[in-house]
Amino acid sequence: MNPIDCRMTEGYGDQILSTWKQLDSFSLQRQSRLPLIAGRDCCGEVIAVGGNVTGVNVGDEVIAVIPGFWPGSHAEYVLTRSDAVARKPANVNYLEATSLPYVACTSWAALVSVAQINPNNASGIRVLIHGGSGGIGSAAIQMLRAWGAEKVVATCSKNNMGYVSSLGGIAVDYNSQDVKDQLISEGPFDVILDCVDTDLARWSDKVMGVWRNCVHVSLVSPMLRDTDRYGKLLIIIIIANSNRITFICYSFFLFLHCFQMI
Repeated sequence: MNPIDCRMTEGYGDQILSTWKQLDSFSLQRQSRLPLIAGRDCCGEVIAVGGNVTGVNVGDEVIAVIPGFWPGSHAEYVLTRSDAVARKPANVNYLEATSLPYVACTSWAALVSVAQINPNNASGIRVLIHGGSGGIGSAAIQMLRAWGAEKVVATCSKNNMGYVSSLGGIAVDYNSQDVKDQLISEGPFDVILDCVDTDLARWSDKVMGVWRNCVHVSLVSPMLRDTDRYGKLLIIIIIANSNRITFICYSFFLFLHCFQMI
């Protein structure tokens, strides 16, 4: 159960998700999202495939994500796109595998599609992650360490510092009196991944490198909330006005379209 699943059951993102569903179905009428089935990721056995599907076979054990405007995974049977499916790792059980797809895809999209980090260029890169003990943050730490990043610093609560350290990150207690001094001493950073909306996350632009093509990637945006409040016109205005804001839009469209940049 991801936090956004709870929010969606309360109507969060209704304008964008309904519009996206309408465009996907080439309909001139607004599409209802009801009945709503929550859940964005799953793990199970393939029981049927479409006629043009390749690389996925009946009987395969897979993990998968579900497009945001499709019926979700909190059900006995789930339908998704073939390019949103991957083989389940053999060394984890179904319960463990189920927790992987959504956070892994979101972390990968933020780091690779937006921050432009990959296994071939991660060496020497310093990254700061706000919310390092959460699902997305913990996945990002492991990816970056596996890719050979020079330093991965992650803020978290005091109780989760041991967990962040076990993943290979340098843990910083965000409630510490000298947290800003700690981040300054660990910086400067080439990339900041913001998984939470806090004053500290906004302040951390001050510890980014100078003249180094640094990137601050935020997964926290008021776009879904504001379009629910102000309507579809805001979607067009936001995308038309600023490339920077468009990147924020992408962070939400990633999960709408199986985390592939559009």
